[in-house]
Amino acid sequence: MMTRKIYLCIFSMMLCLGIHQAFTGQVLAQPLQYTVQKGDTLWDICEKVYGDSELWPKLWEMNPFITNPHLLKPGDVITLLENVPVLKTAPVTVQKAAPRITVSTAAEPQGYDLSALKNMEGAGYLSTGEVIPLGRIVSGEGDEMMFGKGNFVYTEMNSTAPVKMGEQFMVCRISHMLRDPLTGEEMGYTVSVLGRVRLVQQVRDGLYKGEIVKSFKTIRTGDPLLAYRPVSPCIEFAESREALETHISAIEVDKVMIGQYSFVYFPLGSMQGVRRGQVFEIVKKRAVEISKKQSGSREMADLPDYVLGYCLVLDTTADTATGVVLNAKEAISNGAPMKSWAWSKPPRALLFIPPCRTE
Repeated sequence: MMTRKIYLCIFSMMLCLGIHQAFTGQVLAQPLQYTVQKGDTLWDICEKVYGDSELWPKLWEMNPFITNPHLLKPGDVITLLENVPVLKTAPVTVQKAAPRITVSTAAEPQGYDLSALKNMEGAGYLSTGEVIPLGRIVSGEGDEMMFGKGNFVYTEMNSTAPVKMGEQFMVCRISHMLRDPLTGEEMGYTVSVLGRVRLVQQVRDGLYKGEIVKSFKTIRTGDPLLAYRPVSPCIEFAESREALETHISAIEVDKVMIGQYSFVYFPLGSMQGVRRGQVFEIVKKRAVEISKKQSGSREMADLPDYVLGYCLVLDTTADTATGVVLNAKEAISNGAPMKSWAWSKPPRALLFIPPCRTE
């Protein structure tokens, strides 16, 4: 009898201990949160919270609502990485988040992940003003002239702003002055993004060693460096608030015709009401010659526009926009007319694009 009581006592203790461990493990497994302070970037947050600024891409992936890791809104709450210890001396307030609850819903996704279509980082942009580089690649480790991911290069930085080790820059190719395909007037410069370089060592004043961490196209000696402008592949579609008409004024470098998933640029921007996530129809203007009943003379009559394809706005500047062609019925030429599309549901071209990750 006594032996049975001892066993029951031991069993109860083990059961309580198991429940306590399970409860404790659940609390510890809950994600942590950080409230954005003025001037914060994901880079700075990772340095302050983890002591490792290189974790910022993972933190960005954890928080898909962030569209620019360098432009954070004070007061926003960021979910921190799970199973990554934080510094005890971190000068920030870290609080435990409530347990996550997964709710099944048939609502439209909050955004679509375009990374499966094409590398959005390589989209580039159209600049109506002169593009002044912050530096350039001057050499490789050896005599090579072309570089890819993992190669080390030497960069000359001519910016007066202080440069931090670990800072990343876009490796670009800047076009010559372009002329508008319709008007022939000087229009600006296209900036094609070739990849990214991360500074790892200062060799001397103005000269740094860097590592190519991303490579979308071949990088060469002499290619200029610009400030890193990330473009999130997660995009939420926006309806057009007003009727806008424009035309494709520039296309990807080395391309002559435009097809599905081509990057294009046009001369309307945020100042004219263009927003990231809008969809434009790419059209062909048509007209036929008909006879006038009264006089018998001939005249041209416009037909409804023929839709060649659809273009999604990825990014805007004040007076230009960058888009990606979602679909194309036939080859599209530079200069093709475009007009904003008023739709009540996302385009059919999105049916096969996965939604953005929410956790």
